[in-house]
Amino acid sequence: MRNAGAASVLRSHPIFQGLSADLLGDIVALCENREYRRGDVVFTEGQPGTRLYGVIAGRLIITTASAEGQELNLNVAEAGEILGEIAFLDGGPRTATGRAAAPTTCFSMERAPFFKLLDRSPELSVHLLQLVCKRVRWMTNLVADSAFRSVPQRMATQLAHLARPDGAGHGAEVKISQAELAQFLGITRQVVNQHLQTWQRAGLVELRRGTIRIRDMQALL
Repeated sequence: MRNAGAASVLRSHPIFQGLSADLLGDIVALCENREYRRGDVVFTEGQPGTRLYGVIAGRLIITTASAEGQELNLNVAEAGEILGEIAFLDGGPRTATGRAAAPTTCFSMERAPFFKLLDRSPELSVHLLQLVCKRVRWMTNLVADSAFRSVPQRMATQLAHLARPDGAGHGAEVKISQAELAQFLGITRQVVNQHLQTWQRAGLVELRRGTIRIRDMQALL
């Protein structure tokens, strides 16, 4: 199948698993790949959502900004994730900005030809409804987390969400600066540092430049 990178992401993503080989091939045929350097903008909040994106390699930081220009990190999209679906499906403006956090390869597909395919495929329509419902649930949990949980609880949950195995079998690590973590939570870097230092003294985390290594995830949560 042409564009093996896009095919692999679509085939393994929970929303597109189970599609027939022919339908998956039709979707892959719409995909175009592009490489981004760290810091490159993939899509911009407020612009028309004419494309759906998938991450083949690397990662994106998803952010939103207030009218005053204050930026808040919403999520990190790793390889294998699909994003940009809200504006893509309703044709409205982007609800967030996606920026490469490392050298990244993404595929994207145009809205118009995809909707022609959607018109003749009830199977694909059901899968996309599942994708939208998943995103709504995620946003609901994000709002509830901000409203009802303490700052340390929110920090711990966010680190758990971003954590990856450290490769040594001793815990997990998050490659993120304290300033970036603060932007995820809508708080200051000083507050983040205060709680991280407390956790480090307790032996729960180890702080390195640009990385937070989690020694005891269960105790942290």
